[in-house]
Amino acid sequence: MPLVNHVHINNSCQMALWKISEELEELYGGVELNEKERTRFDKFGSLSRKKEFLATRILVRKLIGKGIHIENNEEGKPFLVNSDFDISISHSKDYIGVMIGKNHDLALDIEYLSDRVYRIAKRFMSEEELASIQEEDKQVHIYQHWCAKECLIKLYGKKDVRLISELKIDPFLPNASTFSGEVIRTDYSKKFSFRHELFDSYLMVWCCQKRD
Repeated sequence: MPLVNHVHINNSCQMALWKISEELEELYGGVELNEKERTRFDKFGSLSRKKEFLATRILVRKLIGKGIHIENNEEGKPFLVNSDFDISISHSKDYIGVMIGKNHDLALDIEYLSDRVYRIAKRFMSEEELASIQEEDKQVHIYQHWCAKECLIKLYGKKDVRLISELKIDPFLPNASTFSGEVIRTDYSKKFSFRHELFDSYLMVWCCQKRD
């Protein structure tokens, strides 16, 4: 299970990216599941989903030690049991990314770059956002918006959000080191800053912002 990237963002937060190369049996032998996790694991029909589930827990164990378990709240947002760390998780094909931290708003999203994004861009981007896309790096630029909006959903913590009218990405150039976005709802409004990295035909976008 090779470590692709491990970044200590600050004294409170770190992020790690792994590429899953093991067979299921090897992954299962490297993690200690509690009863609730074993029940969830047994319900997965997909081999890839089983591997993702196990690999995520192995990575968390490597980052912060044994005895830490991952559960999800009623909205599906993951949280850690027996730990005061917050967590954000993303996976795409063979890659698993985990970000953990304290006293920060955390969100991470990883996407494999494909031409599919051109067909679905109008489903999640406003006319203003589409007009700001740079032709030279069009695919990456659209994916940056997609990943950032996925992060905004994780930061907001609820899935019943309108991708176009309630999630806004401010204009930016695709090679900018940072860019910003905002959740705009009657019950919640907050702006966040994002960073990004390209690797091996994937894009990773994340937010690690100190809480007010």
